[in-house]
Amino acid sequence: MDKFSPEERHQLILSLLKSHNKVMATDLAMQLSATEATIRRDLRFLANEGLCKRIHGGALSLVPPTGTQEQRLANRNSEKQALAVAALSIIKRDQVIFLDASSTHMLLASLLPNDLGLTVVTNSPAIATRLLERQHIRTIQIGGELNYAVGGAIDITAVDALNKFRFDLCFMGVCGWSSDIGFSAIYYQDGEFKRQVASRSGAIAALCTDDKIEALAPYPFLPSDRLDYLICSPDNSELKEYFAQLDCTVITSNNV
Repeated sequence: MDKFSPEERHQLILSLLKSHNKVMATDLAMQLSATEATIRRDLRFLANEGLCKRIHGGALSLVPPTGTQEQRLANRNSEKQALAVAALSIIKRDQVIFLDASSTHMLLASLLPNDLGLTVVTNSPAIATRLLERQHIRTIQIGGELNYAVGGAIDITAVDALNKFRFDLCFMGVCGWSSDIGFSAIYYQDGEFKRQVASRSGAIAALCTDDKIEALAPYPFLPSDRLDYLICSPDNSELKEYFAQLDCTVITSNNV
């Protein structure tokens, strides 16, 4: 006889997904004193309800919309600040850098050094505003219709504007990352915009907070092996090992 009712198992699975972002059927079967067949049925039910995404042998949490760019700034702020500080080490003199619309990149923009002759291109008015008084940083804002949830322009006008640039380095906004599909975006247009930015960048960097790891958004835009720099917290050893095997430079922030 099962230790938990189906409803109890579903709530426990969702709780584990919320805290770990990824669950495996074999582990759940042991934890919940159920058969793997029972757990697979549970995961199939939860996926059909739109509460998770099935993967081989388990499930991933789905990335929910998390508010506007300004609202996201208050979430995990100290972790984002530490990632922004760590990201400064990969920025070189005279580079043309793209900063994707992102609350973490707002913090990075405020920390950029004045003495490197940088050119910063961004689709985010909030990021451009932070750079407005930085006379020694050349700032170019990409125009287009603003998406308030994303915090920047991601429409066809913005995509067309990218054709005028070749970036030495781009910092890509991260909605979710999973070992199965790589990086994904919550909104279709945002995913397509990010894909175009990546195609015009010599190197691609991602500042990844722990809540984005093994979490899935609907629109994949970048395979893991395309990333050149991963900036993350020092605590996730599995993530660091995964990207180190892909010839990606992994930089960890200081503990916060």
